[in-house]
Amino acid sequence: MIRYEVKLNKIGEMTTLPDSQRLFGFLINNSKKYCCEEDISSFVRGVRQQEQKCMISNLLPSGYYPIPKEFIMQKMQGRLNKNQEEIKKLEEMQMKLRGESEEVVQKLREKNKAKKLNKVHKDELYKEIQSCKSQLEKIKADFSSNSKLINSLSSKNIYETVKRMDFIEQNQLKALLKLGESKDKIRVDDLLKFNYIKKNRTFIQKFRLENQIKQLPGIPNVAYSLPILSFENQKGDIQRQFSFFVEVREGTCISSALEAMNERLDSAKKGKDIFEYGIPCFLGGKASSGYNEYRIYSIEKSKEAEGLRQVFADDRYLNIGMLLPNFDKIDAQMSVLDIYTSDRKPFEIEYEIPKVISFITTGSVIKLKQDKTDLYEVGKSIDNSRYNPMYKKNAIIFGNSYLVKLEVN
Repeated sequence: MIRYEVKLNKIGEMTTLPDSQRLFGFLINNSKKYCCEEDISSFVRGVRQQEQKCMISNLLPSGYYPIPKEFIMQKMQGRLNKNQEEIKKLEEMQMKLRGESEEVVQKLREKNKAKKLNKVHKDELYKEIQSCKSQLEKIKADFSSNSKLINSLSSKNIYETVKRMDFIEQNQLKALLKLGESKDKIRVDDLLKFNYIKKNRTFIQKFRLENQIKQLPGIPNVAYSLPILSFENQKGDIQRQFSFFVEVREGTCISSALEAMNERLDSAKKGKDIFEYGIPCFLGGKASSGYNEYRIYSIEKSKEAEGLRQVFADDRYLNIGMLLPNFDKIDAQMSVLDIYTSDRKPFEIEYEIPKVISFITTGSVIKLKQDKTDLYEVGKSIDNSRYNPMYKKNAIIFGNSYLVKLEVN
């Protein structure tokens, strides 16, 4: 098996983050330039029948993995319980400080009143008033410090912080998971020290000129909102480099296509800026309007030993693509799964009943039932040729996502 990391530079705006299904289609379409139709059909059929091994991830910010948010929150539950104990103590202290402040305020009022009526001991009263003000300032500082600490320990604020963290640097994922193994309290600041990327989504208003498209005057135009995605780090810098992973057998049509693309890149690097002159591609809709355009600027490969991809039941794996699960291989009770039901057209209609598909999304953590299971068997691809007669017999819905081993107890 060969592992490829395909690196792309974003050109223009994104309306979607391409998933592993779209990338599989992109690679198969590109392989037509280098392989015959018969070889491609044989390969796709082999993927569906699990005779060919092919695992693909979603498009990700380069150097980052999706964060397993629910898994992390479960791992940190013990520390959050410690937080609640500490918050309870701090809240009792706050009530005590509030009572002390009321006493000092009352004392201060009495001293100020006495100062107006007593002209003999004015200096002594002034000192007592200043002492009361100093006490109030100290109580105010202690109260403010405790309030900040309560906010930092709050389970709600910790959850909101994790929720904002969509991708984390690959070399920091292990340290992030280790947060759940400690028995001590955890604060929001413990999470903010990691380098992460968050996804932003805005909308722009668009109009479709129906009367011009259909050449029928009087038809009203259609207004719709177009989502625009952006990815930025803590400093607000926009992420422009993205990657996706492919693991496939050497000599297959996808491997041949990637090798040929890599040769093109090698020749383009000579005397040219590869970021500008990489291989152009569109990975999403609205391509005619300039959206979802990328340029492939690097393809890195490494040979994976077959034994390294055989897993044991105690191992946990991070899903980084759209996985159609094979629950015969997955221990669902011990896994942390985020399920997404597709809102696309039904992939199959039988007895006039449409069928929809549910996927396991990125960030899910998977535990297997048996030792020495090939990771490729965790997912599956299904036939999609019956839904549309125009499809050829080897049309499939790709569901073999790329999995990354987690170093966690």
